[in-house]
Amino acid sequence: MSQGQVAESFEEVAPGDIEQTLERQRRQGENGGGAVVRASVANLVVVTANRAAGQRALAAVEELGARAPSRCVVLIAEPPEGRQGVRSWARVVNRRPDQGPELVWEEVVVQTNVHPRHLTAVVLPLLLPELPVFTWWEGTPPFGQEVFDELTSVTDRLIVDSAAFTDPLADLVRLAGAVAALEPAVTDCAWGRLTPWRELLAAPFSGPHLRPAIDQARWLRVDSVEPTAGLELVGWFASRLGWELEAVEQAGDELEADYRTPAGGCRARVVSAIGSSNLTRVHLELETSDGPASVRVEAPPGHLVATVEAPGQPTGRRKVGRGLGPSTGPAGLGQELQLFGRDRVFEDALAQAAALLQPEGVGRRGAPV
Repeated sequence: MSQGQVAESFEEVAPGDIEQTLERQRRQGENGGGAVVRASVANLVVVTANRAAGQRALAAVEELGARAPSRCVVLIAEPPEGRQGVRSWARVVNRRPDQGPELVWEEVVVQTNVHPRHLTAVVLPLLLPELPVFTWWEGTPPFGQEVFDELTSVTDRLIVDSAAFTDPLADLVRLAGAVAALEPAVTDCAWGRLTPWRELLAAPFSGPHLRPAIDQARWLRVDSVEPTAGLELVGWFASRLGWELEAVEQAGDELEADYRTPAGGCRARVVSAIGSSNLTRVHLELETSDGPASVRVEAPPGHLVATVEAPGQPTGRRKVGRGLGPSTGPAGLGQELQLFGRDRVFEDALAQAAALLQPEGVGRRGAPV
């Protein structure tokens, strides 16, 4: 058996008895003999708003398994209505890889409708000391509220997914404000899913034919399924290439922005799209000394295709598996639990994306700056 089995079902237990229950379950698991290693390498706190969301999060954590074992605390923080209380469940999970000792870690679920000011007191006693704390906030975090400030104050890395925000565009602005003020590192899984797109878009400029044209962008179009992903990609271009936002115009689901660039100007357009990927197409037009050039990345089912056209050069095409990068699914969550420190490239891109939605001081098209 390559993955082993869960040693115990969840056992409902009083909050004050969680550690004692986990210790008893660990001892029971050790009675089977063989080498047993307590494998928690981090604390993972998952904050959800209801039981259904908590169950989805727990399924992702369980599927993650031995790739990143942690003391996992799923906090189901329901609105403080009616009689307030706390219910909790705990279990020890055993996994035996094909080779090596049996791995053991713990999972705790806490369902509560106590006032948000008390949630930190509920979580803190459940964390293993001297291990980093990752907080995955499912849905939209309550930016600026006391519970958000308190839980992030004990967090080393905050994980969100802006594609799951209630109001993605408005909440993206709030996220940018929080990133600027927070101590912990912050990551957006929507940004992680842009990794293969960014790699394919950057690759042509490592060669001699397009390297001189990197500042010569004239037009950029992003067809975005996830609205925040399209904005963050435009923000990435702007922050990495030194573009300065001059004017913004939004009509329905489409947004256009004019940028001043080191070599002139570039118009960027984000268009709403339908598809199975986070984006469906990115098209960048440039002006080289020999004439127009373009870089396109598109997302047919199951993979990405990059097409590069430059004067005097054969059309280049590169096809890669989609590999959408970190998500809040098991693979992406495992990657996030291996990362520490701030991602300055993401933070700069996020600030530029938020600027597209906060055009104070930026001219609307046709209006003076």
